[in-house]
Amino acid sequence: MNGKAGDQAGPEKWPRPVRLLAGVVSLGPFARHVPTLARVALSVGIITSIGLLLVSGAPPGPRLVMQAPYNPPVNIAPNPDFLVSGNCTGSTGAYTCANPCISADLTFPTFSSNPACTAYALAAINNARAQENVAPMVLPTNWDSLSVPEQMLVVTDLERVARGYPPYLGLNPALNREAMTAASSDGDPGLANGFATGYDALGLSAFGGSWVGGWNVLVGDYIMFYADGWGGVTGTANVACVSPTSYGCWAHRDEILGNAPHFNDGVSLWCATCEMGAGYAVVRGNSSYTQLIELPAGKPPVMSFTWQSELSYFPAGAVGTVKTISLARASFQNSSLKLVWSVGGVQNVSLAVIYTFAGSSCEQIGRAVAFRYVATFNIRRSTVTIAGANFSARIPYSAVAQLYSPGGTFTSECVPIGRK
Repeated sequence: MNGKAGDQAGPEKWPRPVRLLAGVVSLGPFARHVPTLARVALSVGIITSIGLLLVSGAPPGPRLVMQAPYNPPVNIAPNPDFLVSGNCTGSTGAYTCANPCISADLTFPTFSSNPACTAYALAAINNARAQENVAPMVLPTNWDSLSVPEQMLVVTDLERVARGYPPYLGLNPALNREAMTAASSDGDPGLANGFATGYDALGLSAFGGSWVGGWNVLVGDYIMFYADGWGGVTGTANVACVSPTSYGCWAHRDEILGNAPHFNDGVSLWCATCEMGAGYAVVRGNSSYTQLIELPAGKPPVMSFTWQSELSYFPAGAVGTVKTISLARASFQNSSLKLVWSVGGVQNVSLAVIYTFAGSSCEQIGRAVAFRYVATFNIRRSTVTIAGANFSARIPYSAVAQLYSPGGTFTSECVPIGRK
């Protein structure tokens, strides 16, 4: 790229780093910015939990648990493409590009709070969300006055509630300190000192974490949520995703949501008491973002910033709600299970899914049944039969129902349904 008007400036899309945790690739004039963006290494939460699983004797392999719903089969290319400049006009030191995140001297910024750049990245997120049948993300009206860690909590919670999961309660000072230490060293967070951590179903510390780079919080969010899977040999940013079927694909996204199948239980998708820590630093000229989620062992401790305090800054209806669909057992009949679900306040439902689990706490997924349903004034309750699931009389079962609509994804409580 020589800077002439009309050139397509910028790096290759989703360059794959050459080594875990310290990937560096040569991409021309933007190389000093891009490795931070592209290097999305597995969090220490995942790596450490693998080690704990090995020590405890539990296999780190295919222990299937409830995943984040409908992870894309491949990366979703950003549209608009914030990875390239688009057409640029002007002269040296005074260029204007189609991508408003590009500076006047044709470089990617270390960090940008430019409203036009924010809108550009948000448009890419919402295009990707539309492909997942997830409602558009709407930022709070005080977005520009929030600190970077506060923005990170808000965006993470927006990703959770849009998929029907409870928000993380807020930022905890002890978790913030650990996340900040990790961000300052361009590393990954571990368990925070001074925070009493609860345990997952395996008796291990319930936590998860992530690291990402980018020139604002929304760019980092896009990479973690919409480009964490397989994009081909040269188009995969996630170094743990080495093939279309690799366990590492979408592991960061699932870890942030609360559970990374095949790696660790995390804090659980339905955690209603979890708190988060977030850190931001500039390391060697690149932005470094980390976040850490932990389940408190008891009552959630005092927070420095809460999700609840942000709700008044969203337009009415912009934030999805949970627990608008309920599920109850009807009866087992031979190899079939009948479940009764009911819904209120949800319109234009495009898809409904019922998940059944081996065990009473919605951990090990057994079967998913999808069916079309359009909400009307008269249809708010129905019975669904799950046939041929080979339910065993020896173990209990549980279930969750989800509805997908333009207003968000709505998830029922986990419902124990007992034995056959």
